[in-house]
Amino acid sequence: MTLDPQRQALSAAAQWVARLAEVPGDRQLQQDWNTWREESPLNQWAWQRVEMLQGQLQCLPGSLAVNVLDKAADHSRHLGRRGLLKGLVIGAGVSAMGWTGYRQAPIWMADQRTTTGERHTVTLEDGTRLSLNTASAVDVRYGPDQRLMILRAGEILIETAKDARPFMVRSAHGEMRALGTRFTVRQFDGYTAMSVLQHAVAVRPGDELAETVITTGNAVTFDTSRLLTLRAIEPGEGEWAAGRLVVDNWRLDRLLEELQRYRPGYLGCAAEVGHLRVSGAYSLDDLDLTLTALTRALPVRRISRTDYWTQIVARG
Repeated sequence: MTLDPQRQALSAAAQWVARLAEVPGDRQLQQDWNTWREESPLNQWAWQRVEMLQGQLQCLPGSLAVNVLDKAADHSRHLGRRGLLKGLVIGAGVSAMGWTGYRQAPIWMADQRTTTGERHTVTLEDGTRLSLNTASAVDVRYGPDQRLMILRAGEILIETAKDARPFMVRSAHGEMRALGTRFTVRQFDGYTAMSVLQHAVAVRPGDELAETVITTGNAVTFDTSRLLTLRAIEPGEGEWAAGRLVVDNWRLDRLLEELQRYRPGYLGCAAEVGHLRVSGAYSLDDLDLTLTALTRALPVRRISRTDYWTQIVARG
């Protein structure tokens, strides 16, 4: 396998990242993507490299994701396979830092991280329990005067331990100060969402000086300039840490969009069934079982063309 074909395959994979991000849920596009991926082992190899960057690329606009891989391939043109993979790291880190003032390293260099479909819980040195959801990454920075979590990608659940040092969480959009707390933080493209399950958290968007205290049972979203929304938390928020997705009267298309986070490829539904309402607790560890439960509870059936392409359509 020579480097030039590798570089071409990576460039094509980057283009697919951009196209899939810009037109989510397009059935024909998903089919074309799957056809391209199955055309050759080289294409599959390139797409696997993209999946290594998945958590980071989820935080980037599609067009910028193209630049990440293209720059990486250019950097590694004369360095062979190891150089190529090193270039992926460099390209991702440089592009991400150029996109926003949030100074982040590639997620695979984070202190704690998970891949797509993986969850992980760790007890830190002070007794704090940190849970990472699918495709998530966080750096842990403990010092004599402060305990700091830097969320690089994805979603975390924190149960803080008693300690004289302040406990802070920093996302791309601001900071959160725990006030003896159990809470979740999820980083989206353009904003951060935080839900307080116990006690309270003080939120400070971007470079603002003022904090807003969010109390038990409430959730907030914010960007780098202001608070965006404040609402009551939904039943079952944070249950993902126990391997369950708990939903109450969700639309089917919303449920599948959430489940999509836990598996590579495409998972969606036809437009005519997207409005169907769903309630219940669904396994995140066995998505096939979850999809089977949906087809039994609703007038729908499942179409799977490959392990990476599944759609729910009307039964009959």
